[in-house]
Order: sequence, then C-alpha cells, then structure tokens
Amino acid sequence: MAIYLDIATTLRNEIRYQHKTGGFLPSEQKLANRFKVNRHTVRRAIDELVQDGLIKRLQGVGNQVTSPAIDYALDNKSCFTYNLSKKGVSLVTKVLGCQAITLEVELSNRLNLPDDTDCVVIKTSRSIDNQPTTLIKHHVFGVEKAILQNYTSGSLHTFLEASYQYRAKRGKTRLKARMPTFDECQQLKIGRGIPVMEIHSLYFLIDSGDLMEYSISVTRSDIFEYSVEP
Repeated sequence: MAIYLDIATTLRNEIRYQHKTGGFLPSEQKLANRFKVNRHTVRRAIDELVQDGLIKRLQGVGNQVTSPAIDYALDNKSCFTYNLSKKGVSLVTKVLGCQAITLEVELSNRLNLPDDTDCVVIKTSRSIDNQPTTLIKHHVFGVEKAILQNYTSGSLHTFLEASYQYRAKRGKTRLKARMPTFDECQQLKIGRGIPVMEIHSLYFLIDSGDLMEYSISVTRSDIFEYSVEP
C-alpha cells in the first residue's frame, strides 16, 4: 500500500476516536515530521480525508474535522423541517422571495397540469448553525400570494396546514448530483469543487390527491446523506 494511504488510514482512525467535530488536525509540517515523510505525502493523505468528507480545508487556517453527514430519509413524511427535527437538528429558514406566476407550458406538461395553471413561487434558504445548507424553490398550488407573504420562517407545510388545512404526502422524487453554479456557491458559501444534490419533489394533498407543491431543492453534498425508504 502507498505510504500516503497508510497515513490516511491512521488519521482516519484518529479522527474517529480522538478528534472532536470542529477541531483541527496538527499542521502538515508536524504530521510530516511525525510520519517521517515530506509534506507532499501528507497532503495526499489529507486529500483522501477530504474526499471522504472527514476533513475540510480552510485556507490560511488549517484542516478542520467536519461534522458527520446528516442522514435524511426521503420517506412519506413530507416536511423538511420535521424530518430534520427528528435528528435533533435545528433549522433557520430565510424567505428570499414570493411571486405569483403562470407556469411555463413545458413545466405544466411535465406536471400534467393545464397550460394556464397559476401558482405561487417561494424561494427559501435553510441554514444549520449559521451555515447555509439548502436552497429551495417551492411551486405552491391552490393558494393566494397575499396569504403566503405571511410565511417568514419554519416549516412551509406547517404554515399551509394552518392557513389552508392542507396536509400533504410525498410523491415522486428525483435526485441528481451536479456541480454548483456561481450563484449557488455564493449563497451556500462553498467552493466550486463541492458538488450539490438537486432534488425534485412532488407533494399531494392527502384528502383530495391534488398536487399541492412541486419543489426543487439544491443541497450541499457534504452536509446531507440521503436514504430512500421503500
């Protein structure tokens, strides 16, 4: 086995049992002295840990131990805030915009809706520990902009249930990994090298089966780990 892989294995075990989330590894020079190798070899070992999502390089600061990925289940429970609250994770929601629109023909056809279907689009940003993690574009049907403008934080589905007695369940969900756009990097505070997961979700009213929401979320891939429930 290559020397840098041996070093990566040793550091991986130490991160698991000795280092706390948010702490830093010793400097690359100290690690090079410890393992009696050059800094290039240490850097290659740390590259492996970065790829594993265990370490985050902070320019001019050091190599920081990251938080474990949050296991997010894509199950029938539709509420993003609710699903994360079960994990003990507290979210802060920021509303970026609220606009009434008529769907483009292509999107109407994809959703099997009439060409002149109206909806309200709400854009939100979700943060954990002051770190933006998710951008969501919500297309909400059967609602009024004047009502949805009162939504400012927390769970959108909880707001819809309180305002319209809407209760929803998750329908078809599509996931796609891709590299972020420049604007997404700015909003999520990430570099262009960190992939994002784009998730398209349909939510239907439990009582009538009508489409309530079509959402597109863009999430940092180094924060969440998705599991799909049968």
